[in-house]
Amino acid sequence: MRRASPLTQMTLALVALAGTLILLADLFLGVLPDRAAQQRMLRKSIGENLAVQVAEQLRTSDAATIGRSLAAIAERTPDLRSIGLRRSRDQVLLAQAGEHARLWEPMTGAASRDNQILVPLTSSAGPWGSLELGFAPDESNPVLRQLLQPMTLLLIFFSSVGTLVFWLYMRRALQHLDPASVIPERVQGAFDTMAEGVVVLDVRGRVLLANRSFRLLHQDAADLRSGGALSTLPWLAASLPADLAQHAWSRALAEKAPNAGSTLEIMDSDGQLRQLVVNAAPVTDSGRRVRGCLVTFSDVTELHRANAALRDALSALSASNAEIERKNRELHDLATRDPLTGCLNRRALDAAIAGLREGAGTAAVQLGCIMVDIDHFKRVNDQHGHAVGDRVIQEVAKKLHQAARATDLVCRFGGEEFCVVVPGVGAAEMMAFAERVRERIERECGPAVREVQGLRVTASIGVEVGSIGSTGIAPLIGRADEALYAAKRSGRNRVCLFTERAPASPVAGAEHA
Repeated sequence: MRRASPLTQMTLALVALAGTLILLADLFLGVLPDRAAQQRMLRKSIGENLAVQVAEQLRTSDAATIGRSLAAIAERTPDLRSIGLRRSRDQVLLAQAGEHARLWEPMTGAASRDNQILVPLTSSAGPWGSLELGFAPDESNPVLRQLLQPMTLLLIFFSSVGTLVFWLYMRRALQHLDPASVIPERVQGAFDTMAEGVVVLDVRGRVLLANRSFRLLHQDAADLRSGGALSTLPWLAASLPADLAQHAWSRALAEKAPNAGSTLEIMDSDGQLRQLVVNAAPVTDSGRRVRGCLVTFSDVTELHRANAALRDALSALSASNAEIERKNRELHDLATRDPLTGCLNRRALDAAIAGLREGAGTAAVQLGCIMVDIDHFKRVNDQHGHAVGDRVIQEVAKKLHQAARATDLVCRFGGEEFCVVVPGVGAAEMMAFAERVRERIERECGPAVREVQGLRVTASIGVEVGSIGSTGIAPLIGRADEALYAAKRSGRNRVCLFTERAPASPVAGAEHA
């Protein structure tokens, strides 16, 4: 049988000595509570408090009322199986909760037991009776009950945790030998010729050997002394994981397998960051037992700088592409949008209609079209200036955009004239849409132009619904334009639907010429 090491023997001796001191302290000072005694005291206190309540009820209540009170108390109190109120002169059970008459065992004298509490009740004439409380017996396993005693739990905890703590302390205290004393000079010289930083560790992660390249990684590494833990070097520990078990050499020792490719960043004496790649491999003997660890540190700072420069160039190229895309979007907007209102221009409207025709193939494309013209716009420019006129145009365009759907096309057709094309609607729907637009313009556009108080803005609207063919949308717009002029001739601020027989038939609005 293998004999325990001196470190293990000393640890066990310290644990045994400390455990003995705990037992003596409890024996002479009673520092740990007795759970059974505490339970008895608690149950006795419950009985005494309940006796006071019952004595008070005896003066004012009958036995039935007292019985109901006892039943309520028994239901709310854990482990309380039954309660009985017994008169001493005839031993009659006046009131009870639970199956007290069956569960209660007669007691000699007035002494209470663990599971039965007897509280005497007295009156002015002398002893009156007693209050009997029956608690549920402890049916748990005796061995488990003993294990859960405070003293047993304390000894188990101290034996397990104390063994580990004392072992770690004693191991640290006994580390007084220099682990590098057996490294020959020729081995050190061979390692110094290597370009990579090389460190040899023992099984505890302490430095046995470090070559010249490793000592040049940092100014503090030049004075590295053998015997210290590699993980505790200040200049290296700052970039290592907080968990020691995650260090490359710790994992190699624990897993008995190489750990390669870990990366670190350290600050050199010039304040520059240096990137290191760490590889660790366990050193084993012929019996596959781990005897140490070989750790290499490769300086890849220049490679990282080259990669960083390449990333910067790619980032600059990406930013340039994004700027080009933004400029292209601006050019597209300038080519297709009216700069004052953001509406489509006429060329963009024609292109959008052509796209609808191509998407429909040979099928006819049903479109609704309204032509909107701001009433008396020249008067607005003459009386309030072109700046106010531009604001009026912007507000009308805003109302058109708000009323239109995402698939509808809103175009600024001329100075104060707009065209809205709505796919897939009938004449009734288009007339209702046009009337909503007219009402919003009349109701909201004037107050929105805050530069002029009391400004009133209205619009005349022509409506046409039909399909487009090879000639495009021009005929449809032309008919809607005819309906627009019919609305103007009919008194403005109104909606007119184009008809071949009566292109001027209006839908009356709120204003007449």
